[in-house]
Amino acid sequence: MNKHKQMPHPMNYYKPINAYGVIGDCRSVLLIAPNGSIDWGCLPDFDSPAFFCRLLDEQQGGYFQIAPSSGTIPGSQRYLPGSNVLQTRFTGRSGAITLTDFMPIETAKAWPLREIHSAGKQQDGSFERLVRMVECSYGEMSITARLKVTPNYAASPTDVSLFPGLGAAISGADQHVAVAMIDRRVSSPTSMTLDQGPGEAHPTLVIQTTLRKGERVFFALGMADTLETARQMLETDFQQRNFEVELEQTLQSWQTWLDGSQYAGPYNELVERSALVLKLLTYAPTGAIVAAPTTSLPEEIGGTRNWDYRFTWLRDASFTLYALSVLGFTEESHAFTHWLQKISYSEGEDLQILYGIRGERELAEKVLEHLSGYKNSQPVRIGNGAARQVQLDVFGEVLDCLHQYRRQGCFELYGEKLEGPLWSLMCVMAEQVCKHWKEADSGIWEVRDGLHHFLYSKVMCWVALDRVIRAAEQEHLEADLLRWREVREQIRTDVLAHGYNPQVGAFTQSYDSTILDASSLLLPLVGFIPATDPRMRSTVDRIMEHLTDKQGFVFRYNGEDGLNGGEGTFTICSFWLVDNLAMQGRLDEARSLFEHLVSHAGYLGLFSEEIEAGSGAALGNYPQAFTHIALINSAQNLYRAEQQMAEHHPRTAPLIAAISFVKE
Repeated sequence: MNKHKQMPHPMNYYKPINAYGVIGDCRSVLLIAPNGSIDWGCLPDFDSPAFFCRLLDEQQGGYFQIAPSSGTIPGSQRYLPGSNVLQTRFTGRSGAITLTDFMPIETAKAWPLREIHSAGKQQDGSFERLVRMVECSYGEMSITARLKVTPNYAASPTDVSLFPGLGAAISGADQHVAVAMIDRRVSSPTSMTLDQGPGEAHPTLVIQTTLRKGERVFFALGMADTLETARQMLETDFQQRNFEVELEQTLQSWQTWLDGSQYAGPYNELVERSALVLKLLTYAPTGAIVAAPTTSLPEEIGGTRNWDYRFTWLRDASFTLYALSVLGFTEESHAFTHWLQKISYSEGEDLQILYGIRGERELAEKVLEHLSGYKNSQPVRIGNGAARQVQLDVFGEVLDCLHQYRRQGCFELYGEKLEGPLWSLMCVMAEQVCKHWKEADSGIWEVRDGLHHFLYSKVMCWVALDRVIRAAEQEHLEADLLRWREVREQIRTDVLAHGYNPQVGAFTQSYDSTILDASSLLLPLVGFIPATDPRMRSTVDRIMEHLTDKQGFVFRYNGEDGLNGGEGTFTICSFWLVDNLAMQGRLDEARSLFEHLVSHAGYLGLFSEEIEAGSGAALGNYPQAFTHIALINSAQNLYRAEQQMAEHHPRTAPLIAAISFVKE
């Protein structure tokens, strides 16, 4: 029997999900609490076994905390402007210190497309990953660093080797960590000890010193293939590195990347932070994009809807690339296009809905029963069984992504052409749509109660053919246009006949159904039907009446899905409602909902997947690509709506009758 079910952990430590700041290097992401503790970390890659996992088990999980020794001084966080470099400041009566956390990078551009085993790895088998700088700005303050490494999701014990004057090497389950404190300007003595209770499998390394005004110390952490390599990092690499230069290079790289943004509308700080989050979720060595860097953060506290999001859903990745392209970033689409061609076996006929970040197809779902979960929310899962589901909408999202890439002139920009293997892959996808669009599937929400004829899946089959037809027509490419046009029209006729329920007054979740589903809000956004069509106006009204909480935030659907428990409102769906209201000219309502939504971000402007109805607490994996994608798009749509209003009515500016943001 699972001992955590018998004796639940106390929940004294757990922080709100959106209280965490995040840092990363386009290979992995670390979550850092305002108390200076890294509570989640998978290194060197997003999908590596976590060795910091206090986020999922406050007692067993590892962490790396640097904070005032008193333990009573609260920290406040901020990002250095235009970057993913995080600062946590502690201010007490005797002094103040600033903790600056970053993962060194030389460039935040798309990583050269090369084999994963060489990316980011030194010739000696080490990975340089984390630097933590502590500086005293006035007075003096004693600091304590506590490092508890729990390899393989805390399932494997650790051995710690201390090297006086250098640092420590920590090993377990083929994971090897080197950590050192580099005294550059510290006058006080430093102590390094081990704290380990009887029978405890994971000792805690404790480092203490005192900083006075102007003094600075660096903590460096790296991964290694072997214990010997970890020791070499301590003896040579850490001693020779110039951390000040690395910090400056990292700052410059993020700021240079962000300077490529072409966005000039309102809510600029939120849009820029969302763009930086999406960039963090790209896996530079291959071009893949993860949905989120965490696993099993619950959709309901104490519930069972806890999933692993550290993989690449073609849908989520396509949405991410569209949002980035709206801002003017195209290098990520270029890298993803190459990754897509590489993972498309059998020329696309066996395309999965999600893959591992290196293109892995087997992502077996497994429960880690030894972990109690965030606030006792079990199970904790790794892997994702949805990889074997059939979701027909994925063809539309991928082809729409490639359509946008082509429209922006990216093939010419990178000296490539659409003709050839990529066009062949697109044609195969179109043929797959023609062959399978009439079939039932599991849908965008990955329900586990069987297959249905989901409205959104059918619409995205229409989108798939629409985009590939446009490409063939505009690029004069060889294609079976007559057949594709015929099937495209068949799908449209079928959707309008069976997808709209006049008794309900809405487009419904599936054919001839009465269940409302927020995915119907995407119909105008993909160009299937105008937002001002009476059927869409009615659909929006029904969703606002029956599919929202008291704050006006939108749930995904109001039907069964084969899973136990409940969930919060889905933030991406609430942003879709913002888009529809804006496109219908209901700008006051759209702006009000947008601003209410963004007020529920964490202090740093980061979002998880869901917002709990009533309490407003963040739920689900974090930070969530879907939510930040939607924020960018809604900010852009509001901006364009306001521009069109001003153009039509520069003085009185009444609500305009129709606004179209449909992609050409």
